[in-house]
Amino acid sequence: MQQIRWGMIGCGSVTEVKSGPAFQKADGSTLVAVTSRTPQKARDYAMRHGIPKWYDNAQDLIDDEEVDAVYIATHPDSHCAYTLMVAASGKPVYCEKPLGISSRQSKGMVDFCNQRGVPFFSAYYRRALPKYLMIKRMIDSKQYGDVRAVHVFMQQTIKEEDKQNGGTWRVRPEVSGGGKFHDVGSHALDLIDWMLGPISEACGEAMNQSKVYKADDVVYGHFKTEQGIPGTGLWCFNTFKDEDVTHIYLEKARISYSVLDIAQPITIATLEGVQTIAVPDPPQHVAQPLIQTIVDQLLGRGTCPSTGESGMRTDFVLDRLIGRV
Repeated sequence: MQQIRWGMIGCGSVTEVKSGPAFQKADGSTLVAVTSRTPQKARDYAMRHGIPKWYDNAQDLIDDEEVDAVYIATHPDSHCAYTLMVAASGKPVYCEKPLGISSRQSKGMVDFCNQRGVPFFSAYYRRALPKYLMIKRMIDSKQYGDVRAVHVFMQQTIKEEDKQNGGTWRVRPEVSGGGKFHDVGSHALDLIDWMLGPISEACGEAMNQSKVYKADDVVYGHFKTEQGIPGTGLWCFNTFKDEDVTHIYLEKARISYSVLDIAQPITIATLEGVQTIAVPDPPQHVAQPLIQTIVDQLLGRGTCPSTGESGMRTDFVLDRLIGRV
């Protein structure tokens, strides 16, 4: 096999620029079919993006002999069902994050894929972006010594669309699995898993302070990696501005970076002063570097850093920090 032919379930906003076109541009990859719960949406997407086929139901796409692997880009409440359907067919699965609406559901997805011998990948694309690869290399090189601790801070305003009719799907726990913490807060924890090793312990609390929607809007807690690195975190989604920073404290320096702003420079503080390091311009389709690693693995020429197993670990940490497990 010289090329992976992808089918895509879901045609939402994430697929317009971030991910969808990347399947056409990655080396050894092409997008051959799409489907949506709304047939007209699938047809429109296929026409605008030059996709040869569109379906009005997922099973027909999965059964298409010209589809080698499937990307699931729906809301989290349907990730599990579609993952099981694709895995049952024996085809590789690439699923948006979080994997399921609970860590228990995510584990079931991973276990089923393992039983079927099906490759399973999760869409934490920051693991393949140049900025975060730079940070990981700094840590792995030990140029600033061993890592001693990590702290995550994120705050955001309440968005206008979330103030009406119960808010968007992201703040409806029955659809998203939680609130904004599960949606955007998860990226910081996934990067810690990748850069510093899996998180083995976590404890926290979730609150709904604003009462604007049903989901939590504040989460705080502490955690520890398997290597014994302690961490703390505070995520507030009801404040006056949007910003985030993760501080990694090492023996000889503090590395600080934004998780959500992938173009923001990295800051390194030492006893000699503060250094700002520019990062490469992000790719037009931010998921393309990760998709390339998936294609490379499926073609036997590389390894993807974001798997179902790693996505499941992040889901477990999310649930522990909100006190669900």
